[in-house]
Amino acid sequence: MYDSSHKIRGILEDLNKLPKPIVTEDMREQLERSLIYSMQTKEEIDISYYRDGHISNMYINVLHIEPMTKTVYCTDAFGLNTEFKFDELVNIAD
Repeated sequence: MYDSSHKIRGILEDLNKLPKPIVTEDMREQLERSLIYSMQTKEEIDISYYRDGHISNMYINVLHIEPMTKTVYCTDAFGLNTEFKFDELVNIAD
């Protein structure tokens, strides 16, 4: 019984996945400017990111941007360290 309910749950999760949003070059530049501004001013920003077929939001403070690996290192609203790849970011709220 557990196995079939586990399979059904997996199917439902797959059905709820979204395609990755298209980020235009203008949007990408705005994302980069907002990330740099947050890093310089130590201000918290609200980002939207795409992972595993889902879009999530998170408040972060940018600590470091690594251009070579295209990675953003930051802390979340609870002070936990996390990181994002540039291509995961889809929006930053104003």
